[in-house]
Amino acid sequence: MAENTKQVYVVDDDEIFHFILKKMFEQQIDNKLKVTSFLSAEDALERLQQPDNQLLPSLIILDMNMQRMNGWDFIEAYRDIKCNLGQQIPIVMCSSSIDNRDIQKVKRTPELMAYITKPLDSEKMQQIKKLIGN
Repeated sequence: MAENTKQVYVVDDDEIFHFILKKMFEQQIDNKLKVTSFLSAEDALERLQQPDNQLLPSLIILDMNMQRMNGWDFIEAYRDIKCNLGQQIPIVMCSSSIDNRDIQKVKRTPELMAYITKPLDSEKMQQIKKLIGN
């Protein structure tokens, strides 16, 4: 991968969301960004732990509500492996929920940098861009 390339992991069980998000990244954030899609939290955790994973993501966009392992379960599992990763990875919780209890829980979770509601728009993409450091 080219130098200065940054990677974003998108962990969401909705394939349409992946498609839309990739299009929005292409339109609004420069092309030195690689978006890697995971339809399950388990697959993303497995990838993070692979020894050949040279390029850790600059950001993880995580859906709150998924089958089998949801976003909160992912955070719990991530806590067990983050010390082995060698760097902190900012995580953005992304959900269609506007429930204040969810928003408060995100604020109390140190691994989460932001809570972004679906659907995404250009303003929310700018917030994500800042978190990537682009």
